[in-house]
Amino acid sequence: MIVPPGIEESVSSFVTKGNYFHKYDVNVPQIYASDEDLGLILVEDFGDKIYQFNIEKAPDKFYELAINELIKIQSIDKNNMLFKKLDFEIFEMNWNLFEKYFFDNFLGMSDRKLLNQIKEGYKFVCNQLSLQPEVICHYDFECRNLIYTKDKKAGILDFQDAVIGPIGLDLASLFKDLYYDWPEEKIVDWYSEYNEKLKRILNIELNLESLVKFIDFASIQRQVRILGKLSQVFEQLNRLERLKDFQKLINYLKNTSEKYSELKNFSCSIAILQEPLKIKLEKIFS
Repeated sequence: MIVPPGIEESVSSFVTKGNYFHKYDVNVPQIYASDEDLGLILVEDFGDKIYQFNIEKAPDKFYELAINELIKIQSIDKNNMLFKKLDFEIFEMNWNLFEKYFFDNFLGMSDRKLLNQIKEGYKFVCNQLSLQPEVICHYDFECRNLIYTKDKKAGILDFQDAVIGPIGLDLASLFKDLYYDWPEEKIVDWYSEYNEKLKRILNIELNLESLVKFIDFASIQRQVRILGKLSQVFEQLNRLERLKDFQKLINYLKNTSEKYSELKNFSCSIAILQEPLKIKLEKIFS
């Protein structure tokens, strides 16, 4: 692994958290050597069967294996010396990126009333996240960071940003997937499978309605965060490859939030962004 310059503490964070995850039998790669100054880490090779390009072959199997590893991660002791807590300060930082880089700079929007309606909905969601059970969260538990390994397990990558956060966060990463649209009945089956293991292994009992709500609210916060961060990366580094995800992210935000009466204004406001976003993307890629 090569860690680019300017990414704070990612070598030490990867090594420390990787070793900690190993103690709890999470399937992360063995770490053989590292050098903070060079930004290099020598790790076990998990192969090349990344979920992103292979999950369609056997989605039930791949999700079962991912859920198994996620339950292990959520079983880990919440060591607050090693894992930061995902708190309101971080939520506010995520919002500031959305406002500055996505709303103001990328879309070129200036309607502060519209922005405030979106922010009110975002604040409501963040308050709801603070009420969820807290666990260790990978923080980006999605199919680009999962590999089907030769020992027929889900291998976990890119875990250096793991935090203490709401239980719905990694589930939102896993199931609100930018690369695949699964039938609703499939998703409900996977939710039920996870819920059964949650009760049996972690002794946390949730009804399906509560679990869905946890995941939905976590996904809204996550998608706001991603839109802000990727807009910043585009502006500062001119990286185009993730812009194609923006339309799907906006659609997820609108479709998820419109299910909840408390987020009616938020959903309507997000819908207003769909057309300016479409125009902006057509201009970039034309």
